[in-house]
Order: sequence, then structure tokens, then C-alpha cells
Amino acid sequence: MTSQTSDQTPDRVLITGATGFLGSWIMSALLDAGIHVMATDINDDYHRLEALRPDLPGGMIDRRILDVTDAAALDALVAEARPTGIIHLAALQIPVCREKPAAGAAVNVGGHINIFEAARAHGIRRIIYTSSIAAKPRGPENAPSNLYGVFKKTDEEIARIYWQDHAMPSLGLRPYIVYGVGRDDGETSAITRAIQAAAMGEAYEIPFATRSCFQYAGDIAKVFVRAAQAEWRGALLSDISDRVNSIDDVLSAIHTVVPGARVTGSQTERLSPDAGFDVAPLRQVIGEWQETPLAEGVRETVELYRAIAARQPSAQRA
Repeated sequence: MTSQTSDQTPDRVLITGATGFLGSWIMSALLDAGIHVMATDINDDYHRLEALRPDLPGGMIDRRILDVTDAAALDALVAEARPTGIIHLAALQIPVCREKPAAGAAVNVGGHINIFEAARAHGIRRIIYTSSIAAKPRGPENAPSNLYGVFKKTDEEIARIYWQDHAMPSLGLRPYIVYGVGRDDGETSAITRAIQAAAMGEAYEIPFATRSCFQYAGDIAKVFVRAAQAEWRGALLSDISDRVNSIDDVLSAIHTVVPGARVTGSQTERLSPDAGFDVAPLRQVIGEWQETPLAEGVRETVELYRAIAARQPSAQRA
């Protein structure tokens, strides 16, 4: 593992899916690290980032409209930006992949290939992309349980072949159930909705029970930023956490932070891998890191939701 030094070209990161939940947290962390960002997405709605960072520093973000399924436009943008690394987050989530599988494949698989081709064409040696816990085998079939997981597993294999055929380094990271301000999409956004409800004094039932890795968005963002400043060889694939908790643990943390919170759980079981996690490849790239304890992550999320609410005009809050 090596990092950029002061006499090298300053880090510049091109990020896809920039307006999304993880994109917003990662961009905030990139800015904190002094890294310039070319932010790309199919829209220019940065309300999640603006909620996190109402005091955005000027001149650090270049915002562009980009559809990752448009290979020519992507290639032209990479040629223009000449980033030191690419963080590829753009993807359609589980519900959309279920309802519109062709669109899911076009974005999640076709867009992934386009990223690797553009990086290969322009000599970009750092690709960090999101895979998912959904790619892990599970159940009696010992396979991904939905099309989103199938697409993400395919992405992992594509990265492996690009290293095999073209010596293209990449790092695939598997976020699990990530919570934090701005997580308003996808099935497991229920954890964040529960924390938000507690913060605002509202009732909410988490609609499933499971055991999994519950990860604070701020931790995930820091991991991506450290990886974007590192160098490695191979098509590495890594879990980000091996710390497993239950929904009961989540509820306990919420009630510890917000006594009297009207947040409850359900007995409906949601199948999720809860063992066999491997964080060694990530340690190889960024070294050791400390995860935020569950109760502290909930506390920070509650405080941030309340701070955001306090910034809104009273008529808007009513």
C-alpha cells in the first residue's frame, strides 16, 4: 500500500452516482481530505449533500450530468478529467432491478463495463466500486437471492477478468446495511427511517428482522477516501465490516439514544448473510480502521436529523 505524496499530482476523483446517499457522504469526506471531485450523475439534485454540508466549500466540486450507459460520453469525460481515481457508485437498487431488469442490467452491468473501458483507455489505475452484500450466496440455492445481487456478483467477476486480461487494478467493496442521513432508497433504508422517526418523535416499525452488519455512512465514506489515496495490485474484493448485530441491537441503540422512542420491530424474517465476512483485502489497501459503535452512529444520525430540521423554516417543519 502506498499513498500520494506532496510532490505527486494532487488527487482528483471522478465519482459516479454522486447525488445518491453514499455519493453524498463520500463527497463530503473527499472535501474534508482536500480532494477535488468531478461529480457525475443522471441528475443535478444534490439535496442530500447540501443537507450534510450546508457550508460546501467553493471550487472543489465540478458537477456534470452523465449516464454511465453512454460509453462515449463517459470516455470523453474521463479523457477531460484525467482523474487519479474513479469511485463508481451508480447503480439501480433492488426494487428497480426487480421491476425493470433490462434497465438494471444496462446500468449495473453495462455501466460497470463502461467504467472499466474508459479507465483502461486513459490509464486510470484506481477503480473503487460498490458491490453489495446482495452478491453473497445465501439460502438453499447458495446464490444471490435477487437480480440486483446477480448483477453485483457479475460486476465482481468482470473486475477479476479485467485484471486477468488487462492488469487493471480495482477494489470492490461490499457495503451491507448502511444507515445515515440521506438513506431514503432501497429495502434496508428502513434502519435509517427508524432513526429519523425517533429523532423527530414519530412512530415507525422496522418491517423485518435480521442479523447483519449495520454500518454508519460516515465510516463507509472514510474507507472510500482512504482507498482513493492508496495503490494496490489485483482485482481485490472485500467486505467492509465483520461486526454482526441484530435488529434488536439496532432498536436497543435507538432507545438508548432516544428514550421513549416509538420505534418497534417486526417478526418478518429477512434472510441476510451473517457470517463468513473477510475484511483482509481492505486492510491490505488502507490498513486498520475503527468502526463507529452502533449506539454512537445512531446518536450522530439523530443529532444530524435534528440539526437539519432546525435549519428549516417553521412553516416547512409543520
